[in-house]
Amino acid sequence: MQETRVLFRPPSGFTMVEMISVLVLLGLGLATLLPAARRQLDRMSVLAVREEVVGLLHRARQEAISRGGSELVLNTQPPSAGLLVSSDTLLLVPLGEDGSVTLLLSRNRVEARLHFGPLGLGRVSSQTLRFGKGEEEASLVVSALGRVVRR
Repeated sequence: MQETRVLFRPPSGFTMVEMISVLVLLGLGLATLLPAARRQLDRMSVLAVREEVVGLLHRARQEAISRGGSELVLNTQPPSAGLLVSSDTLLLVPLGEDGSVTLLLSRNRVEARLHFGPLGLGRVSSQTLRFGKGEEEASLVVSALGRVVRR
């Protein structure tokens, strides 16, 4: 008579209860991290637009020195900036990739014109530019001489 052996193998894989508990824990973890990730994305969008305006201000000063004067026009509706040299539009830039970042100007104006003379110095009173998206905000102060301070 031949003897047959039955090998016992423990079951492999995960039970349904284990899978559901892991998915619930992952869901709870994501639910707590998503608001923080959204705030961080909003913050990065606001800072990107602020730095874009800083770059435009520096370019306006350079153009003023090389061409005898320039003007940077900032609009709030929609948020955009235009660089003018001798009444010619040199550059027109929408601020923000999707237009969700807001721009607020000093004294709640809709448009601000920053003039730069041949020496690259500003010829306008100081301006405070506030950028926002969601709960995030950043400010930029442009002095009367054209100096930029980030806040």
